[in-house]
Amino acid sequence: MRPARFQQYAITAYRAAGLEAQPWTEGAKRPFGVKVRFGSGAEVWHAVTTQPREGDVPEQPEEPLEKDAPEPVAVPELGAGRLPIPTVERYLVALLTNAGNTEVARVYAYSDRDQPGSTSGLGVEFHSGAKAFAPFVHAMPPGRTPGREFDLPQEV
Repeated sequence: MRPARFQQYAITAYRAAGLEAQPWTEGAKRPFGVKVRFGSGAEVWHAVTTQPREGDVPEQPEEPLEKDAPEPVAVPELGAGRLPIPTVERYLVALLTNAGNTEVARVYAYSDRDQPGSTSGLGVEFHSGAKAFAPFVHAMPPGRTPGREFDLPQEV
């Protein structure tokens, strides 16, 4: 799945769950991303980058490979108050997993990897072998403005 289509898939899945979601870009630096606002007013802005399937030719029409969608997973309760970033990851992972997209093989939270990295976010593996990455670039509690890139609070 190419970046523009993944961006729309994520926005559609987030909106279906009642979240505010809109496209976000920083020009050539970050041409694709999504701003997500939770009911509390907290926000997470994630980038969208992709790794194409082997043999993909960007100038050619995309050739999606569809199989069974992932099995639905439980959606974490967000509760009232601040949201821990790993909970935000798992919540968005559940929304993407449960969207029923037949191109998707697996969705995972960065914090749940065997070797968690220093960046929060989520990843998607597709049946075609393509991958999508959605690192959290900004995360803000209600009423705050974005700070330095990737300098995220532990909760929003």
